[in-house]
Amino acid sequence: MADLIIPAALRLWLVFLLVFVLLRYPVPFSILFGAIGGVAGGLLSAWSQVKGGAPQTPKGMPPTDKLIRPNPDGSDVNPRWEVPFMKTNKAKQRYIERQKRARDRRVK
Repeated sequence: MADLIIPAALRLWLVFLLVFVLLRYPVPFSILFGAIGGVAGGLLSAWSQVKGGAPQTPKGMPPTDKLIRPNPDGSDVNPRWEVPFMKTNKAKQRYIERQKRARDRRVK
């Protein structure tokens, strides 16, 4: 990445330096703000040249978009957020079971 940033940053630093000097700013100001502009422009230039994108999941690997890891007992409730004095009611338990069955159908 540095091999992309440094040449562009040096060229842009010289351009900014000359522009500031031609606009009759003081030399220390021109050097400092030219360097800031050169580094910023070099970073943007390097960023635009790097190939990227969202990383692909390898074939055969499960998706990693699940935020909650499955519990060893098979329940979907995250124990970190479970409050001991609030127990799940039967409707919520049936909902969780339907969600499990639907997830199992999607996997097959």
